[in-house]
Amino acid sequence: MLAPSDTYYDLPAIKPAPWSWYVPAYFYLGGLAGAAASLAGAIDLVGGRPLRGLVPRLHWIASLGEAAGGVMLVADLGRPARALNMVRVFRPTSPMNVGSWIFSAASASGGLALLGTLRGRTGPSLAGVASALAGTGLATYTGVLLGNTSVPVWKHSRRILPPWFATLSAAALGSALELGRPRGGAEARAVRVYSAVAKTAALVAGREVARTADAAGVGAALRAGRAGTMWRAAGWLGVASLAATLWPGGGRGRALVAGALGTAAGVLARIAIVEAGRASAADPRATFEPQRRAQHAGATADQA
Repeated sequence: MLAPSDTYYDLPAIKPAPWSWYVPAYFYLGGLAGAAASLAGAIDLVGGRPLRGLVPRLHWIASLGEAAGGVMLVADLGRPARALNMVRVFRPTSPMNVGSWIFSAASASGGLALLGTLRGRTGPSLAGVASALAGTGLATYTGVLLGNTSVPVWKHSRRILPPWFATLSAAALGSALELGRPRGGAEARAVRVYSAVAKTAALVAGREVARTADAAGVGAALRAGRAGTMWRAAGWLGVASLAATLWPGGGRGRALVAGALGTAAGVLARIAIVEAGRASAADPRATFEPQRRAQHAGATADQA
């Protein structure tokens, strides 16, 4: 443990992200939209006729999620002109700039794919393929964005954050579909299997995020305080949602419970990771201790 003299007078060395609740709301809505677009593209390519009825609903979820996510982004930025300025140039080295282009591409292609569906088009289309590809990026780039910062809990979990966001997005979609009303036995079975797999993957990835942070010595932000409480609550809600999805029988009531619990888990997990970032930025030891260990390890290697 470092003494106060080993830090900047025991004061935070970095500032927390100045984000309001709009950002975790965007994380949820954008991930939901991206997962929906990706699944719609997959069904168009390989899903078969029994699942075709899902595609229009998936395009609606994608388009509505992208529209609502855009509102959240503009609200957080303060005015629409700032959102437009984010796509005036293309900068591959900036995750935020690349993410802005991904969001723009997903919104445009998703709108065209929905329009094609409303006009009665079925099967693969150029707009549908573009929407699926952009949707995959939309569901994951936020993890890259968080990891490309100096906030300790995000920085040291940067390799697992994108897969975690991807699985959270798929779990959010599974929960949303459970809240809807799947048509036919094959569709209901497909939704149940997809939801169970996605929720399991999200729980496993979430544990890996916490394990990676603990291994780097910055996991306190996910275990203590307000962020820790929300992180644990999101995990238990996710477990309960998975149990409800896997529970035999139950019919419509079981699906509604599973969907509601899963939606709550997904929203709370996004809020928790943002709050953990604030707590981690406020802890000077989370910034300095990994640096000291790396310096010590480098000096030891040089002596050897």
